Formats: sequence, C-alpha cells, structure tokens
Amino acid sequence: MAKSALDKAREAPGSTKARILAAAEEVFAAKGFPGASTREIAARAGVNISSLHYHWESKETLYFTVFRNIYDRIVDLLRNTVTPLLARQDARESAIDATMRQLFDFFADNPNVPKLLMRRIVENEEIELGIERDILAPAWGVFSAWVGRLGRRAFSRLFMLSMHSVLLVYLLDSRSYQSLLGGSVRSGPLRDQVRRHVTQLVHHLLAP
Repeated sequence: MAKSALDKAREAPGSTKARILAAAEEVFAAKGFPGASTREIAARAGVNISSLHYHWESKETLYFTVFRNIYDRIVDLLRNTVTPLLARQDARESAIDATMRQLFDFFADNPNVPKLLMRRIVENEEIELGIERDILAPAWGVFSAWVGRLGRRAFSRLFMLSMHSVLLVYLLDSRSYQSLLGGSVRSGPLRDQVRRHVTQLVHHLLAP
C-alpha cells in the first residue's frame, strides 16, 4: 500500500515535507484558513513556493492534512490509555480521569491545537473540505466505541466537556489571563491546578 504524504512526513520529521506541514499548522493556528497563504507557510518553512506545491499541492490539502494529523494524534494518545481502564470496576471514574488528563496535557503541550480546533468551530460554516465527514466522524466513532459503556448520553457530555478544556487552555493562555493569573496554564503549578479543576468539574457534571 502506497504511503500517504502524511505518513512520509511522520517518518522523516526533519524532511521538507514535514517542515512545511509544521509551518502550516502554525500559520493556520495564527490566522485561520482564510487569513493563511501558501507564501507565508513556505516562508515559515524556509522553502520556496514551488517546493510547497510539489510536496503538498495546495493550501486546501495542507489544511486537511493538519487536521488529519491532529485527530490521528488524539486517537493514538487515548488508544492505549482509555481502553485498558474500561475493564476495571471503576471504569467510569478511571476513564474520565484518563481522558481529561491526557487531553488537557496534549492541548497544553501543543498550543497550536486548541487554537486550530477553536478556529475550526468558527470557520466551519464557511469552509467545507470534508474534515468533519472524513476525519472527525471516524475519530468520534473510535472514541465512542471505547467509552460506550459509560452510556451514550455520558459520552456526548464527556466529549463536550473535553472541548471545554480546549477552550480553557486557549483562553487562559492568552496574554491578559497570564497577567491576571501570574503565569501560563501550560506549565508549573497553574497547569496542575487547572487540570485538576477541569477533571473535578467533569466528574461532578457526569455524576449519575
């Protein structure tokens, strides 16, 4: 089976293909799809515009691949964390703890991700590239199968509350909140405190 461009970029993180993808993630996070340009992405990656189009064809291809990479990373992150916990008697509690901890830390360690996900919500009506159909829906199905025993309603609420943690990381890491809180929620004691708060909140809201 032929390897995709994303597969090749993952196998060679220092390659031109991977550098362009990383630059695209940064530019799309900062400016969204409408505000981003392939010239800016190429400049950020340190390549010429023809090289960008040779490796990734178009801005649309890059945008789609950026989101494919994010959701693949989230699924891989949770695959070996959540599934084994569901065999335990305290499956509900342990699955909530693991899900919120892993997602919060992932968003905090990768600041472009919460920005991209929030921009996608805002831009969703204007940009239709099959992201929800071809990426989000399959990822949702995988995650749903893992935590289905929590109950369909509980799963839907867990998903929404996970998105709440994305919003928290995105907002609280802004310059104004950093000044108010005395630091960034992406590191140190504040990170532990906010993660703990979000997890406790989810437990309360999902209580039977």
